Amino acid sequence: MKKVILSSISFLIFFIIATIIYLSTIGYETDKFNQLLEKNISSNVPNTKINIDKIKIKINIKNLSFFVTTIKPNIRFNNYKLNINKIDAFIDLKSLLSGNPRIKKINISSNDIDVSEIKNIVKYSKPSSFKKFFLNEVETGNASLNLDLDLVNNKIVSYEINGAVKNLFAKAHNINFKKTSFVYLIRKNSSEIDNIRGFVNGFQINSGNVEFENLKSLKIKGNLKSDFKLSKNDINKFMNKKKLKDYKNVDLLGKVQSLFKINFDKTLKIVDYQIEASGNIQKSEIKLNNPKKYFFLKNKIKNLSLEKTEFNIDFSKDSKKSINLIGLYKFNKKLFQKFNFENSYDAKLKKYFISGDFDGEIFIPQFNFISKNKIVNINTSFETNKNIINLKEFHLKEGKNKIDINNLIIKNNKLEKFDNISVKTFANNKFNNDFTISFDKEIKIGGSKYDASYLTKFLEQNDNSEFLKNISKEISVNIKEISTKFSDTISNFNLIGFIDKGKFNKIVSKGEFKDGKYLDISLRTDKTSKKKVLEIYSDFPEPLISNYKFFKGISGGQLLLFSSYDSQISNTKLIIENFKVKKAPGLVKLLSLADFGGMVDALSGEGLSFDKLEMSLVKNDQVLNLKELYAIGPSISILMEGYVESKTGLVSLRGTMVPAKTLNKFLSKLPIIGEILIPKEIGEGLFGISFKMKGEPENIKTTVNPIKTLTPRFIQKALEKSK
Repeated sequence: MKKVILSSISFLIFFIIATIIYLSTIGYETDKFNQLLEKNISSNVPNTKINIDKIKIKINIKNLSFFVTTIKPNIRFNNYKLNINKIDAFIDLKSLLSGNPRIKKINISSNDIDVSEIKNIVKYSKPSSFKKFFLNEVETGNASLNLDLDLVNNKIVSYEINGAVKNLFAKAHNINFKKTSFVYLIRKNSSEIDNIRGFVNGFQINSGNVEFENLKSLKIKGNLKSDFKLSKNDINKFMNKKKLKDYKNVDLLGKVQSLFKINFDKTLKIVDYQIEASGNIQKSEIKLNNPKKYFFLKNKIKNLSLEKTEFNIDFSKDSKKSINLIGLYKFNKKLFQKFNFENSYDAKLKKYFISGDFDGEIFIPQFNFISKNKIVNINTSFETNKNIINLKEFHLKEGKNKIDINNLIIKNNKLEKFDNISVKTFANNKFNNDFTISFDKEIKIGGSKYDASYLTKFLEQNDNSEFLKNISKEISVNIKEISTKFSDTISNFNLIGFIDKGKFNKIVSKGEFKDGKYLDISLRTDKTSKKKVLEIYSDFPEPLISNYKFFKGISGGQLLLFSSYDSQISNTKLIIENFKVKKAPGLVKLLSLADFGGMVDALSGEGLSFDKLEMSLVKNDQVLNLKELYAIGPSISILMEGYVESKTGLVSLRGTMVPAKTLNKFLSKLPIIGEILIPKEIGEGLFGISFKMKGEPENIKTTVNPIKTLTPRFIQKALEKSK
């Protein structure tokens, strides 16, 4: 009996197992559920017709539930045949046993479906952001479908769609998707795509995930890992009005990982966003249309290259944005140098921090600092707010050379204030600058060394009055030693004065040269005319006149300058006594054309001596008028007048030049010196030459003509000298 029972139980177990295996693999074919399945799908999906030939009952071993399945059913949606592979319907077991079967879940899967077929389905769906995007922006591609429908009382209460998209071509907001693939998951109010690969506007997406929330409006968040190879055109596609107009070419190669959140309104307009990106620039090349020239750089910047540069970017619509880079850079064909760049900003305030090494020549003429080809380290931080620039810190270091600036504020391109400036630099292994500038109740400049070798040239080329227009303060200067590009230095230089709206209004200044020589400068305002009156006396004229072409080659002597000026015009009287002229190109040419060979030799050697030079100048915005220049010496005398145009630099001069021997012979024949200005007897031979000099600075033409008669003005000047 036991054997019979055991045998029966064993058979029963075997039968159950065999049945389960059969139902889980092959299934039991029946037509009892055809109408039930057709009815459920048709009633829940409007405009759908379904025709099912064969159905099999199968069992799901995981949850021991029964389901029916059909292979390649004939389903049409609005008369479009759907490429459905199979349909599975899970039947509630209690309802099945009660004889009133109900479907609790339906699974529909498809083969790859072309985008055009999907559009035929989507266009009949309810209006939504997704529908608008899919119909208008998706171009080509294909997708597989796996649809899960949850039913209660034969009504769909929820759904889930998953599958894969391949070879997608689409665009949205100037973003182009090419050869893109991913897997997706779609629910009623949310969606997700994963394993993203493809190309997006020059970015090769290696992996990524994007989540969509579609309630009242569309919200997107995700992360992407990609390689990028971007050109100027690629970058311009991301930009609205700010195109890369100043750049001839841009090439960027690197990797990036990004996290992003984007919120759209019902019209798919972006209303909020947050983007975080990090990565590296492996190589880049940026070429400028017009090379940039900066006043402190010897060479123009033609291109910028980056290598091995890490970056972090944080962008959001309403909160602060930031861009950080650290790596290697170079200008032009220099060697790569390290740098660090940080930039954070919102709608009002922008903050910058820059540090790095610079390979190139830096020249700051204000105090003759030349870095030549040594590596310069620069650290600076500054802020900008509308028209305000706050240079919070600036530190330059090159070996022993140091330049520091703290809290310098510029408003509307005009200096407002600063805390202090410190300069310590070397030339030929010796201090050439060691001074500080402080800005408080007054401006104080003090120190042991100041190099003014290029200061006059800088001031001649740059009018800083507008930049300093907001400055009205007392100023004091105390420099122990000021060096020039000449051998003599100025010692114990002291100055007190007042700057009114960027211009000196008052100066009292003294300095010392060697051998008891001195420099005296005064500036005052005439109470009657309201004009400024400048007076300068110097036992060493060269530092003051070296950059003016009129005085090219002058050395030695004593200088006296008197100038009266306002904002419109200046009148200047200049006298230099007991000086020499050496190697002056203009004078050499003039003497050569006049065939004054001996004087040319002297000019090229020890120089021509002059007893006195007097010059009267009138200058306005358009022209510098040389009313008169008279120079008399043991060898030759010159009388000259003319003008120089300010904008073009055009020179127009004419004058008379007479050897001293001939002039003295002529003067000796005058009966009463001072009464006769025009002689009755000219004397024998030629007196000298008349000359003209005209042209642009680099192309001045000089002509000479012999003369037998001197002008009354020349005679008058000669008589004044003879007294």
